[in-house]
Amino acid sequence: IDVYLERIESFKGEIIISRDKARKMKAWKKMEKVFETQEEMTGYITGKVKGGFIATVEGLPCFMPSSQIDVRPLKKIDHLLNTPVKVIATRIDKNRGNVCVSRRAVLEKSKNAETAEALKEIKEGDILEAKVHACVDWGIFLTYKSLTLLLHVSDLSHGRVKKPSDLVTIGQSMKVKITKIDEKTNRVSASVKALTEDPYENIEKKYKIGETYEGIVTKIMDYGCFVKIEDGIEGLIHNSELDWTNKNVKPSKILSVSQNIKFKIVNIDKQTKRISLSYKATLKNPWDKVKEKI
Repeated sequence: IDVYLERIESFKGEIIISRDKARKMKAWKKMEKVFETQEEMTGYITGKVKGGFIATVEGLPCFMPSSQIDVRPLKKIDHLLNTPVKVIATRIDKNRGNVCVSRRAVLEKSKNAETAEALKEIKEGDILEAKVHACVDWGIFLTYKSLTLLLHVSDLSHGRVKKPSDLVTIGQSMKVKITKIDEKTNRVSASVKALTEDPYENIEKKYKIGETYEGIVTKIMDYGCFVKIEDGIEGLIHNSELDWTNKNVKPSKILSVSQNIKFKIVNIDKQTKRISLSYKATLKNPWDKVKEKI
């Protein structure tokens, strides 16, 4: 066995040696070597301390910060205790004899390798099927193989979307088009609306200014009402276009959500995708009667 020579002669005249110190010294030398090469090692998480955990690697007690145990925060770590885990040495302090290790770095390294491999299989413009795994107010996160795709709320539909959760559910599979691949960050952007034709493309052929059409009130705001003309196309009826006698009338006193109404198109701005509508233009103007009497 390898031993560490502590003292050549004790007060009794004996040679003092240590097997434990020899094992730790051997582990320390190996740790210094793998710290330079960033080689993966097998360790065992043996206990919890303030700010993290104790991981025994090659017989050497090392510190693993709580943030370095996984790529995402874990509520429980019981399944990782006293089981072999792969770690990388992230910091070595020779003076204090301290070593910091990370399991997260190994997981990220493995994930990055899988991501790089998966990125070779796709390109911008590809249409593929991905699964929804998270939903936030500003977009949706999708999973395709080992890749995470970001679908921004503005790419969900040609029309207005209040909340992405209104349109999709966790675990749902959906077809998307890859719109952008950032090779530096490995970030992939996807779109659903890119799969369908922009309804504003030929809007001037469908709808004419001054003509009367029907639609459904979808939202009522202080400044006016939004009306759904067709899927992906909405128009705004401003307060001043709601009533002939009161230009600052409260919209909720005139119309209600889900109400089917007639309106006239006042203006179409194709570039900004804004359509101005008028509700009062479909009603009789009471001022015309006043003029007749005069």
